[in-house]
Amino acid sequence: MDSYQKGDLSIKYHIIHKKMKNTYFRIKDDYVQITTNMYTSKKQILLYLDEKFEKFYLALKKHSQKESDSHITLWGTTYHFIVHEGRFSYEIHDDTLIVYTNKKEIIHIKKSIYQHEMLKKIKEIHPQIVQVIRSRGLYQLPIKLKYLKSKFGSYHRKHHEITLNTFLATLPDIYLTYVIYHEYAHAIVFNHSKDFYNLLGEWMPNHRKYQKDLKKIAII
Repeated sequence: MDSYQKGDLSIKYHIIHKKMKNTYFRIKDDYVQITTNMYTSKKQILLYLDEKFEKFYLALKKHSQKESDSHITLWGTTYHFIVHEGRFSYEIHDDTLIVYTNKKEIIHIKKSIYQHEMLKKIKEIHPQIVQVIRSRGLYQLPIKLKYLKSKFGSYHRKHHEITLNTFLATLPDIYLTYVIYHEYAHAIVFNHSKDFYNLLGEWMPNHRKYQKDLKKIAII
């Protein structure tokens, strides 16, 4: 097993040579397995690892963070997860969340809970955010919820609406607050320019901490 370092980060990899034409990169438990032909040099492989380093690093992190089916995390707290058949509803007792549902796949059940939790939390925190953004002449925008694989939120310029990733329901709610402010800021400054971050800092002075944290979190 070898390791490739880039900056302060590293990924483990293992090269297997076979009689084959192509080269394949696969994510294993905690390393990248590279299966290639007898003529591909290590230098070529490392050049590709360097080029796609962030992609492989995030994929490995995502794989290692995958939550078990017997647990669910909501707003930064992890609960034992028990599923019963029945009409959809759920309740939390101490460290256990019990859900009633007719869905069979655990990931779909969790996504339904994320959706409901997001609706409740947005209803709770959104009015206060709207009060803050009014200082810049903005008013409440429609918010859509989706389970996204690659981003925590987006602002749609054409439809003048915000989309939030329901995966945010797994994190402490301050990250949801940050993402909502972030997307509202795009309604005024569409790109990530100095003006954008100045505006975000006006609304949420400590935003850089949460922005930095989210870059390290893999959506699973």
